Amino acid sequence: MISLAKVYNVGVAGLNHDHIWGLLKNWLDQPNVRLVGVAESHEPLRERARRDFGIDKFYDSYEELIDGEKLDIIQITCENSKHREITEYAASKGINVIIEKPMAESYESALKMFDSARRSGIKLMVNWPTTWNPAIRKALEMAKDGDIGKVFQFRYRAGHKGPKEIGCSIYFYSWLYDPKKNGAGAYMDFCGYGTHMAGYLLGKPLSVIAFGKNLVRDYIPAEDNAILIMEYEKAMAIAEATWSQIGNVPGENPVIYGSDGTIAVTRGEVVLFLDGKEPKVIPPGELPPYERNAVTYFLHCIENDIVPEGLSNPELALQTQRILSAGLESMEAKRAVSI
Repeated sequence: MISLAKVYNVGVAGLNHDHIWGLLKNWLDQPNVRLVGVAESHEPLRERARRDFGIDKFYDSYEELIDGEKLDIIQITCENSKHREITEYAASKGINVIIEKPMAESYESALKMFDSARRSGIKLMVNWPTTWNPAIRKALEMAKDGDIGKVFQFRYRAGHKGPKEIGCSIYFYSWLYDPKKNGAGAYMDFCGYGTHMAGYLLGKPLSVIAFGKNLVRDYIPAEDNAILIMEYEKAMAIAEATWSQIGNVPGENPVIYGSDGTIAVTRGEVVLFLDGKEPKVIPPGELPPYERNAVTYFLHCIENDIVPEGLSNPELALQTQRILSAGLESMEAKRAVSI
């Protein structure tokens, strides 16, 4: 909970992204937020919102929601392929937009979203949930501050045994499995995390090469495993994705390698390895109250009229989408692609 000077009317576009249920709790935890309406056509999802969160005002489309309510903010939690049209419509009405990752299904859509937000002057933010992990934040800041010398490699692996297998809603995994709605398969779902952090740490890569295959979940019409390798002038980064991994491994994730040491995040702790010294556990500390989650930080940015910074900066999200799109091109062409 953070202190706000005004009350903000928030609308939600889509309940068919399972991250929305945690986000709804975050919105409703804020006393200066009024959740005034939800655009969602599936009755079972409406019923869950009624039952679990007391939401009672629904619209069949995002246009009806935006036109029917005086919104300050719209939370977009639907298939990636609809992010652009909702963002452009909201921006045209002067409504601030927060989107659950990734920015869109393609770089072309993401660029149009970025441009529409810039022209209209609204705040635009893409939520990468790892942003609010104190240990990951601490590791990235230590690396940026030079605690391990010059970073030459970054590695992050994300995934699980599959959306259906871990109990995701059919309304969620049905579009995750559709490359037109998602942008790809496991690659778009999970390679973005490592790509986003690598971009924050190392900037835009020179080139990328990516591989994606359906190795286990043969009922899915998309890749269930993928690897994206990013080449820099004097560094490289690796982002891995899986929808078929059994068990919560690896234990160290991410790992950042530098000329003078290594930083690993493991079980919520940051471990620093320096040459000739015993490994040292670094307490990550707590994030400021306004950075506890995407909701508190976005409200902070709107309340103080600042562009989201760091891992939440929309330019970084756009760069991430550009890298992901280049990786898809590499996957199809079976060669490295320059950026």
